[in-house]
Amino acid sequence: MNNEKWNEICFLLSDNIRTDISENDFEQNVVQALRVLDWKEYSGDIEIRPSFQIGAANRITPDFVIKSSDNKKLFVIEIKQPNIPLNSKFQQQLFSYMRQLRLEYGILIGQGIQIFYDGDLTNQDDPILLETIKFTKDDEKGLKFVELFAKESFNQESLKAFTLNGLKKINRREEHKNLTEKILSESYQEKISELIKQDFLNEYDGELIESVLKELKIEIKNKNTEITQTEFPKSQFKEQRIIDYSNGILPIELNPSSESDFKRRLLLTKTAYITIFYKNGTSKQKVWNAQRFRESSGVLGNLRSRPEFRNGEWQKLGIEKVLVSIDK
Repeated sequence: MNNEKWNEICFLLSDNIRTDISENDFEQNVVQALRVLDWKEYSGDIEIRPSFQIGAANRITPDFVIKSSDNKKLFVIEIKQPNIPLNSKFQQQLFSYMRQLRLEYGILIGQGIQIFYDGDLTNQDDPILLETIKFTKDDEKGLKFVELFAKESFNQESLKAFTLNGLKKINRREEHKNLTEKILSESYQEKISELIKQDFLNEYDGELIESVLKELKIEIKNKNTEITQTEFPKSQFKEQRIIDYSNGILPIELNPSSESDFKRRLLLTKTAYITIFYKNGTSKQKVWNAQRFRESSGVLGNLRSRPEFRNGEWQKLGIEKVLVSIDK
């Protein structure tokens, strides 16, 4: 049942809309999607663009406020045109409504769905992003969204369990990142040599072990940062061509090729993959963590500002060209 409802929501909010749909027209599609979840305006479940007095002179007008049968506000929804990437400006607008209405949950709907939490389970200054959901049929995150936010199954205990699980994942990712940085640090690399020495002291004298270690390079690398030429052949570039390097500009190809399309997807995924091709026939891939990338940022300008891609430096490093792709 959840599967059918989610697929219908995908149809209403993604598959069956024009790319240039206005926010007002998109609002009607969102109303239909809420009906799929059994929230109905005539039943008093939905307030569309309600106006709330804030202080002596200010008012706020969120797009939707969802209420319970006893008229209690449950969560707020803000919508944006689906052809505009969801950005921090839109998020801050939703945050303002959540704070002013004292609601723990807020939903931002546009190119996808973002679920935010603002309550006692976290000590963050701003509401925290629990989940980003793409409009993909049969998507597990989408099915969970239906389970949590459909009228008949909506309850605070389920939301709390979902929130705690989301916060646990966020904390786990942060711990994973911190531990990785510690293991890759220079100070830990030195400890490895000492561990090797201790392991062989029962068989060899310490001076011999140290002399051997001086001739060896011991290094720990992240598996995701370097991939061989055979795995990322030069044929990934759309065409093989003679490249003129005399203008000092490093050839960078994007996938998707349109900078605007690439930027739109990068703002959603916050991750891309940079494959560097060298003149000696080797290649290396790096993960681009784009958490700080904003709507106002430029894709190519951001890439060319990297130290290794600056004029003069990429030539010294023997770089031939670069492919930057959203999909791995």
